[in-house]
Amino acid sequence: MNLHNLNNPIKKTNSHRFIELDILRGFAIAIMIFYHLLWDLDYFGLVPLNNGIYQSNRYFPPIFFLLVGICLAISTNKRQTPNERKKRLLIRGSWIFTLGMILTSITLITIPDKPILFGVLHCIGLSIILSIPFLKFKSYNIIFALVIILMGSIIGSFTVENPTLLHLAIGFHQAGIWSYTIDYFPLLPWFGVILVGIALGNLLYTDNKRRFKIPDLSKYKPATIFSWLGQHSLTIYLLHQPIIAGTLFIFVIL
Repeated sequence: MNLHNLNNPIKKTNSHRFIELDILRGFAIAIMIFYHLLWDLDYFGLVPLNNGIYQSNRYFPPIFFLLVGICLAISTNKRQTPNERKKRLLIRGSWIFTLGMILTSITLITIPDKPILFGVLHCIGLSIILSIPFLKFKSYNIIFALVIILMGSIIGSFTVENPTLLHLAIGFHQAGIWSYTIDYFPLLPWFGVILVGIALGNLLYTDNKRRFKIPDLSKYKPATIFSWLGQHSLTIYLLHQPIIAGTLFIFVIL
């Protein structure tokens, strides 16, 4: 399976892409790379980290999760039988979750003090699978979304001294979770954000068409750059840290 897109649950041909979604995804991935660069510079002791700047990174992950939901909604408008759609979503979700587990294995070796145990790929992979029975509710998913987000905010206020992977997946974690991991996105509340995206996708797109008008963004160079980043977001997500960290590691040694 092609490492094509972090948010698209089903691979689309270029003729069926929506450039505004690719641009948003590309913008979010560019911001993520910038903040990861800051983190790496601080981790290798090259530049002291401005925690205030880095903490603002929390405002951008919702874009990814909303786009996952929007693309899931768009995929339901395609000419596929329910069983075909279910099979493809199961494969896609399992594939992304497996990539997350590979990252877990790598970070357990390379960053044992802050490994990724349940990060963005784990959450998106399982959320794609969990979304299958919710897709039929279309825009009504906003109701489920609000409940799940509320549950996530309540659960997040409780702490567990030695959480299992199941605890972490749901949202129960240690106090000061970011001192134990570099990437953490529990299903509660983030699956709720994906459900918001499904609701928005059904409101904004029908039968693989926009329900609103936009100018031709493809003629603007910045738009095409961010669009390209968005189309290859999964590949970029997987490769950017090894490239940045590897380069800085060599620089520190030399």
